[in-house]
Amino acid sequence: MDVPQVIPLVPAPDDSDDPDEKALAEIDVAIAMVVGRQAIRVRLTALPFVERIVGLGAAHAHAAGVAFRLEPAERAGVRTVTVGPRE
Repeated sequence: MDVPQVIPLVPAPDDSDDPDEKALAEIDVAIAMVVGRQAIRVRLTALPFVERIVGLGAAHAHAAGVAFRLEPAERAGVRTVTVGPRE
């Protein structure tokens, strides 16, 4: 039986209460997982008001050579972001 491997994640910056910083930190962790080959693709679901930082998240993904997609709205104010695969 395979033993699961712990994936070290980057902590949120200064445990900020700013939802934009938290959402961007989640996107950056997803990018790191894809770049580090711990995942092919990561879906971040129900990120509140991610539209405010989606451009910055897409720029981070593009700079890392990773695909970035903002999925269609599921309900008002809540979106899903797909990070990966590597380009």
